[in-house]
Amino acid sequence: MSSQNGVISSVTRFGKYEPFDLQVARNQVNGHSTVSIFGYQSSITTTSIPVWENATTYAYPASAATMTLASSSSSDNGATVLITGLDANFNPISEVVTIATGGTSTANSFLRINGMVLTAPASGQVTNVGTITLKISTTIYGQINIGAGKSQAAIYSVPANCTFYLDWVEANTSNSYTSGNYLTYRVVTNNNTNGVQLSVLQQPFTSIYTASRVADPFAYPQKTDIQWQLQTSASTYAGGIIVTGKLIQNANITSP
Repeated sequence: MSSQNGVISSVTRFGKYEPFDLQVARNQVNGHSTVSIFGYQSSITTTSIPVWENATTYAYPASAATMTLASSSSSDNGATVLITGLDANFNPISEVVTIATGGTSTANSFLRINGMVLTAPASGQVTNVGTITLKISTTIYGQINIGAGKSQAAIYSVPANCTFYLDWVEANTSNSYTSGNYLTYRVVTNNNTNGVQLSVLQQPFTSIYTASRVADPFAYPQKTDIQWQLQTSASTYAGGIIVTGKLIQNANITSP
């Protein structure tokens, strides 16, 4: 370890010897960024749904619009939330919004929501006390459950002029190997460039499903909506999904 201008550094600080994945995670590779997606739902049933905060299907806005951020508890008034998503042209946008009584409208118009995270809790709190929702009228497009501090939705939209390269997926459920039931893991995409919807993959499994594509990443093109879904053969189970990959700019990348 060494110190320069008060900054503690390893000998690999500038990426000369570091693994490529670590360089990307440290924002040392131009036009590359790490994407980590986490989804959870406690009531997966026989209806195929994306693994997100609500045990329902997920709809996308018909057009870009301002949204209303609100909490179910007034104790969250004054808390701030970072909203990340895409604009009308599928370009990345983000905004920090402060929660207030009656809800707060975003300044930006969002076409897609890719994540929400609490950046500062309300006075006297350490996380969100109520359920935080992001809506147009009564339709929810983003949500943070009580005490979670961030959205947990296995839903992602690829920005314009980028490709998402999936490295790893893991699905875990509360189903036991002895129950006689199984789940179906499904990846559903909608390509907003050509209008084609695909069921990319369907795989039955019992309790845990993993897919490693690190050596051969699966590419999702620009302006593609992706949902990682689960469905049970019978009964109701909790389920969680982890997705990791890299978002890489398609063109106009210059050397650092």
